Amino acid sequence: MKTAQQINAPQIGHSELHPAAAPSKPFQPLALSLQPSLFDVRPGDANVVWLENLLKQHARWIKAAELLQWLGRDDTEDGKRLIRSLAGASTWIISGQKGYKHLEHATPEESTHAVNWLISQGREMIRRGIALKKNAHRRIG
Repeated sequence: MKTAQQINAPQIGHSELHPAAAPSKPFQPLALSLQPSLFDVRPGDANVVWLENLLKQHARWIKAAELLQWLGRDDTEDGKRLIRSLAGASTWIISGQKGYKHLEHATPEESTHAVNWLISQGREMIRRGIALKKNAHRRIG
């Protein structure tokens, strides 16, 4: 199994790290702390681009546990949440039961399924938000 350095992990310096995540080495691949505020990543962030590039290079489905293993991290819920956050910030990564895959290597069926699932989830969130708003209005007036 390749290490994070062998799979071109981003080289993030100390100045770009959250203080709690400062490594003892000059850089650390995927150097985000697991603090909730840092799960708010954006497209183009170094770690998002790193994940996009890794998935593009490997051209297959890769599970979060395997990604975490490459990074030298334990397979924990926090680690999986971090991977989901990075994938969720990307416009090139699809996800599903099989793991994560770069859109350029997805079949038309995989792409369609991922798009339809995301749109369905969005509709469900909107429906729930409207229902909560109605209940809050009934309660508050």
